[in-house]
Amino acid sequence: MMKNFYQLFIIFVIGIASIDAQNADFTCKTFDTITSDIPDNVIKTVAVDQDENLWFATGDCFFGGSLVKYDGKKFFIYDSTNSDLKDKFVTTIFIDPENNKWIGTRYHGVYKFNGREWQNFSPANCPMIDPHVTSITLDKNDVFWFATENGLLSFNGKEWSLFTTSNSDLPDKVVNAVAVDAENNKWVATGNGFAKFDGSLWTSYTKENSKLPNNQVNYVYTDNTGNVWVVFWSGLLKITGNAWTIYDPENAGLPKFCDYKMVADKNNVFWMATNTGLIRWSDAGWKLYTPLNSCVLSFFVNKIAIDSQNRKWVATNDGLMMIE
Repeated sequence: MMKNFYQLFIIFVIGIASIDAQNADFTCKTFDTITSDIPDNVIKTVAVDQDENLWFATGDCFFGGSLVKYDGKKFFIYDSTNSDLKDKFVTTIFIDPENNKWIGTRYHGVYKFNGREWQNFSPANCPMIDPHVTSITLDKNDVFWFATENGLLSFNGKEWSLFTTSNSDLPDKVVNAVAVDAENNKWVATGNGFAKFDGSLWTSYTKENSKLPNNQVNYVYTDNTGNVWVVFWSGLLKITGNAWTIYDPENAGLPKFCDYKMVADKNNVFWMATNTGLIRWSDAGWKLYTPLNSCVLSFFVNKIAIDSQNRKWVATNDGLMMIE
């Protein structure tokens, strides 16, 4: 009996040592409901503000959750009981240069929070058709762009404009994400391909008129070197000028059946949130990190934010991680 115990113990120690060795690329600090005051282990999205506060949204897609601020010491919860935030389903968080927090929701449009006051924009007071906001960004002219389940909106601080399939060449009413490149072009991910909008002209790309392998485009990202990354179902497209490069499970060995939400850190290393773990992609190649080979605590990684110290804050279905 005792011999079996020691054998199991040795196997356990070897296993832990193996995980540590495989995880030499980074270390993890974990926040969950057991080890911290975090209100829920399901973290859907995350952002870092100008004061290095962390903002994230908790809760599943059935019951919702809260908006949470973490100042490095304490967790502060915002919900309908203590703020003007009326929606339990926060979908996206964007921090503008003035440190305002723009909170996209599923049922109540978008909230602007300056740290003291809340302002809500919804179909009740702006041209928004569908209150489900999926993505928020700011262009080079300080115009905000909001992707929704029915159209794309812009807001210059005074006036709104709505772009739909009826009044523009937007390829689909369902807009999953929007990003802005160095030339102030807007790149729009939709359920029927993606589009580039230069402010007057729309150029749409689908599998029927381009090399795009799949019309389900879920995410777009522009990196610091001028590349545009288009995330389609189970693959990535990198656009560098007129050159297109496809990365998918067949030609690049990426995990199958994944949705990749990517961000580049200050060393130009790419980190990707997927439903099979966390991907780190550098010049040396890419690697998938999961609970089986690293300190990454979940297979379901939802979003990643980078702070000024180049730490990676990772939202997962099993808690929050800080990687450095």
